[in-house]
Amino acid sequence: MHQKAAPVIFLICLAKSVSPTSVNLSQDGPGILGSTILFRAQLYDDHGAKLVASDTPHRFIWTDNAIPPHKFTETGDFSTSLWNVTYKAPQYSPGEYEIEVRAQKWVGFFYWDIGSQRITINVTVLLNGEMEIIQNNTILGGKYISYNQEVLHRIRLLEPDAKLLSENDTIINTYWFLGCSYYGSTQDLSFTFNYTKDDLDRTVLMRALVVAGKETNNTIDEDSFSGYVADNISQPESTVAPDNNCEDFPIVPKDPNKYYGYFKRNVIPSAPVQVGTIAGATWLKMGEVLHLNLTCSGSSPFYHCVRFQVGEYNVTGNETCSQARPTTNCQIAVTRYLGQKNTKYTVLFIISNAVSKTVTPVGVTQYNEKHHPQLSVIVVPITCSVLAIVLIIFGVAYYIQSRNRYKIEVADFDFSRNSDTEYKSFKERLRDAFSSAFTRVKDDEYSEEGPSHYSGGGGVWSPTRKNRPPREGGLLYENSDSDQ
Repeated sequence: MHQKAAPVIFLICLAKSVSPTSVNLSQDGPGILGSTILFRAQLYDDHGAKLVASDTPHRFIWTDNAIPPHKFTETGDFSTSLWNVTYKAPQYSPGEYEIEVRAQKWVGFFYWDIGSQRITINVTVLLNGEMEIIQNNTILGGKYISYNQEVLHRIRLLEPDAKLLSENDTIINTYWFLGCSYYGSTQDLSFTFNYTKDDLDRTVLMRALVVAGKETNNTIDEDSFSGYVADNISQPESTVAPDNNCEDFPIVPKDPNKYYGYFKRNVIPSAPVQVGTIAGATWLKMGEVLHLNLTCSGSSPFYHCVRFQVGEYNVTGNETCSQARPTTNCQIAVTRYLGQKNTKYTVLFIISNAVSKTVTPVGVTQYNEKHHPQLSVIVVPITCSVLAIVLIIFGVAYYIQSRNRYKIEVADFDFSRNSDTEYKSFKERLRDAFSSAFTRVKDDEYSEEGPSHYSGGGGVWSPTRKNRPPREGGLLYENSDSDQ
């Protein structure tokens, strides 16, 4: 009973000690015949995380289905295994090969399988890679290029083929074709070309023939390329067919000691966006509506949007449109009420097409209009004030003139008074007046002031009295200075 249960208990403990594991298998192929292809196996746990190195060793068993097969075994405390395989001619022929890797873990007495994976690799007769299009030091992913800028065409070989050519010190010659025309050769994998307006907004096919080998005589007679036109061409999907429906490449006799590669790329030269005129008033009275009209040129379709920034704004070139509007005619009209909170705005026109983007700022200023009073409101009060001043001056002058004209002179016939009288104050004159009014003056002799007694009586005469009464026994004449 116990002997039968022991294997079961052992298997249960073994299953718990070995956690679920998956194997990810990758490669850097395909590769040309004779190149070395790198395979990589990586262990992952049941949560999808990479396994880290541990004290428990793993074993990786590699094999393929080639004849004769390649085999490789690697053991160690790591979770990643690398295997390089080279398929050389004439022992191996081009085609597909299947690679398998099995991962095992040491469980105390033996290695236990924890995962396996298979992958198919393609071994080719031609160099593998692609043609890259570079403008402004940027690799373009699409087929649209700017026609007025220099274009760098570059062949990027896959790692196995690039490594093969670099290690063997091979000589490379590349022959370049545009449409049906041959444009010459280069001794590397790049070619610089400027497209013209004749190529604008149509699909053209750039092709490259690469010949590499150790011998110095790697050239091909270029006369065989001139003026050729073939009947058929293998063309990827394109809106416009290549020129004259040319064949991909001319037929070139192949040397078994050389490596060949054919590469092509469809491009559409396009005109970048060019902003033309911007019409509309940028100085607005507070409360007025903004009206701007922008025109531009380039290859359609265009995508544009308009953004409003408060105050002055410095363009960075990284501005984008969250909701760009497509249009085939590059005429953009903007109508907007800016409100009355701010005085300065910057209107950003963000316009792009397949090959370029432009950000054009337009400054807008709002101002408060000063209400100037009418001319009559200023002139009339000033005129009236001047007339009033003139009338007052003339009135005062007339009054002074009339006063001088009608001034009454009063004659003083009191000759007894001394013209040079002593100056007296008001109190002194008041005192003298009272004294002269209540004091009787006695004069036995005749005086100008009159007699000191009249008819035996002594009355007081007023100082201003001119008529004196007659004296006894004589006559007194009025205003006479002597007795008769």
